[in-house]
Amino acid sequence: MFRKLSVGLTLTALLLGLAPNLSAYGRVYVVPRFGFYAGPAYRWYPGPWYGPTYFPVPTTGQVKINTDDKDARVYVDGGYLGVVRKEKKFDLRPGNHEIELRDARGNVLYKEKVAVLPGRTTEFNAEGIAD
Repeated sequence: MFRKLSVGLTLTALLLGLAPNLSAYGRVYVVPRFGFYAGPAYRWYPGPWYGPTYFPVPTTGQVKINTDDKDARVYVDGGYLGVVRKEKKFDLRPGNHEIELRDARGNVLYKEKVAVLPGRTTEFNAEGIAD
C-alpha cells in the first residue's frame, strides 16, 4: 500500500513539474475550412478539402507611430530602435512599454507608455511635435 502511494505521489510531482514547461509551447488557431484547398503543400490535391486549417497564434503585437517629425529617434524602454522614417511599424512583446521620441540632440520630444497586445496594432500618436 505504501509503495503504491509513494509511486503515485512521485508521478504526480513529476507531472506538476512539467506543467509550466508544457504551457510554454506555442498555441495555434484551428479553423474549419470547406471548399477547394489551394495551399502550397497540397497543390496536387484536386478534390474538396474538408479538414481543419492550423494558424499559429501571434506572440507579438505591432506598434505604429504617427508623427510629423520623420527624423525623430525612437527609443523603446530606454533602448534605441531607429529613426521614425525607417521604423514606422515594429513588433514588440506583449506588455507595457515606454516609447520615447527624441530629436538629434537627445531632447525628449514625446514620451508615452503603451500597452501592446498580441496580434493587435497599437497606435502611438505624436502628431504636431515637429518644430
